[in-house]
Amino acid sequence: MPYVTQDYYLNTFHGEPVINADFLSLLMRAEEIVEEMCMYRLTLSAFHEMEERIQERIRKAVCAQIEYLDANGGSEIDNGIDLQSAGLGKFNYAKASGVSGSTQQSIYAPRAQRILASTGLLYRGGDCY
Repeated sequence: MPYVTQDYYLNTFHGEPVINADFLSLLMRAEEIVEEMCMYRLTLSAFHEMEERIQERIRKAVCAQIEYLDANGGSEIDNGIDLQSAGLGKFNYAKASGVSGSTQQSIYAPRAQRILASTGLLYRGGDCY
């Protein structure tokens, strides 16, 4: 059983519409990425043992990751293919080079990271003195 359903994505999260045929593959990729983002502390079995408020944040993070993947070329973003320029009607997008000259886009949705920030699942260890 996945972390979210298409019904949850559309009617509770109110995510941007995704083509029905693409939803399952985006969901599976988003779940993999969120688990990776959480350094694999997140699994379906662990999810069911978590507090409801943490479960809800995980659901929202998966949905945010689905939106991000869909808006940025689907699974292509995870394959290292980087868009340089695109246009559709009035919308035009050109990716600028970073400081190091790299144009590699993060596979992690910034919104998903913000949603998960208060869960402790992003904590990488080390003490603060």
